[in-house]
Amino acid sequence: MHPELFRIPAFDFPFWPHHFPGFAVHVYGLMIALGFMIGMQLGQREGRRLDTIRNSGYEKFIQDLTFGILIASMIGSRVVFIIVEWDDSYGRDPMKIFRIWEGGLVFYGGLLGGIFFSVYYSWRKGRSFLYVADTLIPSVSLGQFFGRIGCFAAGCCWGETADPNHPFAIQFPPGSLIYNSMSRTGLIPPDAPATLHVHPVQLYESAGNLVLFLLLIALRTQKRFHGWVLCFYLFLYPFLRYSVETLRGDVGRGENVLHTPFSTSQLISIGLFTVGVIIFVVQSKKAKDSSGADGGGLPVTV
Repeated sequence: MHPELFRIPAFDFPFWPHHFPGFAVHVYGLMIALGFMIGMQLGQREGRRLDTIRNSGYEKFIQDLTFGILIASMIGSRVVFIIVEWDDSYGRDPMKIFRIWEGGLVFYGGLLGGIFFSVYYSWRKGRSFLYVADTLIPSVSLGQFFGRIGCFAAGCCWGETADPNHPFAIQFPPGSLIYNSMSRTGLIPPDAPATLHVHPVQLYESAGNLVLFLLLIALRTQKRFHGWVLCFYLFLYPFLRYSVETLRGDVGRGENVLHTPFSTSQLISIGLFTVGVIIFVVQSKKAKDSSGADGGGLPVTV
C-alpha cells in the first residue's frame, strides 16, 4: 500500500555542470523484477538438474530461453494492455504507447508472449515444448506471487467495494492508483484520507499463486507425460484468475468483451483451460499407447 519504496534525492555534481533530478524506486517495479529474477533462477536450477542427468546442453538452452521470455513477456503484456485500453486511452493519444514509464501491463499478455516465444524457440532448437513447459511453469506462479504483491503496493488491479466490517476489507492511502481513480470519478472527495473499503484481490491472487507454485513443484515429481505440470497450471490458474475477476473493481481491464458477460481475462482463462484439457487428453492417450507398446515410462527426448 506504499507505491514508493524510497526516493533518490536530486543533487548537483560538484565538478560537472549537470543536475541529477533524482527518482523514486517503486515497489511495483521492484516486485516485478524480483519475480522475474527468482523465477528465472528457479527454472535454470531445474534445467541444471535435468542436464546433470542427461548431459544434453539443457541448462544452456534454459538460460537462453528465459532471457528471451523476459523480453517477449514484457512486450506481450504491454501489447494486450494497449489493445484493451485502445478506445479509452491509446486511440485518443497514440504517443502514450511509447510512454512506458506511465505503466500499463497485463499479466495474461505476458504469459501468452512468453508461451509463443517458448514454442518458437523450442521448435527452432529441436526441443520438446511440453518438456520445457514442465520445467518452467512453476516459476511463472512464483513470479505472479511477487508481481501481485507489487500490484497491492501500487494500489492497482484493485477489488470491488466491500463492507467495512468484512475481515479482509482494506483502504488505500492518497497517492495510490485506486485513490486517484476514486477521486477522479467522484467516489471519494479529493481530500479524503483514504479510499472506500475494497477487497484486497491482489493478495487473494498472490496467495493462490504461492499455493499453486508449491503444488506444481510437487506434481513435477509425479509426471505421467510431458506437459503434465503445464496442464495442471492451465487447469488451476485460469480457475483462480476467473474467480478473482468476479471481485475486481477496476474498470480498466476490459469488460463485456465481444458483447459477453466476461472480462478480457475471464475469456482468456476459459481459452487456456480449454487448451489444457486438449493437451491433457492428447498426451494421456499418447502415454497410454506408449505404455502398451514398450512397457511404460516417459520419453527421454528433451
